[in-house]
Amino acid sequence: MSDINLALLIDRLMRSIQFGLQARAPDFDREAVGPGGGIVLMTLADTGQISLHDLTKRVARDKSQMTRMIRSLETKGLVTREPSAEDGRVSLVALTPKGEQIVGELMQTVAEVINDILEPISETERATLRDLLARVV
Repeated sequence: MSDINLALLIDRLMRSIQFGLQARAPDFDREAVGPGGGIVLMTLADTGQISLHDLTKRVARDKSQMTRMIRSLETKGLVTREPSAEDGRVSLVALTPKGEQIVGELMQTVAEVINDILEPISETERATLRDLLARVV
């Protein structure tokens, strides 16, 4: 059975994070990657080198959107794209050192936004939340 109250609370949390990041974007998004680009960069940080096809599925975008996004990030020097050694038809995408730096700055901002949101709860409660989230993600 679905817990609609829990779903609504998680939705509100996600929107609070999104709004907090949007408010701070002028301070950290100097490469103008936007939310979609940030998701792609953070996903690459999680996965390491990945095929364009798998990245597209992972971030739930269509192929044409992802191709444009990767081309834009590539132009900015944040990602590289190269053919797979095993199958030249497959493009592999990875972060560049500059991309890794941008991800670090983005993660710091995400941490600050979440810290602000979680300010009303104690360290013990945060540890419990951290443990619970680790189990579900």
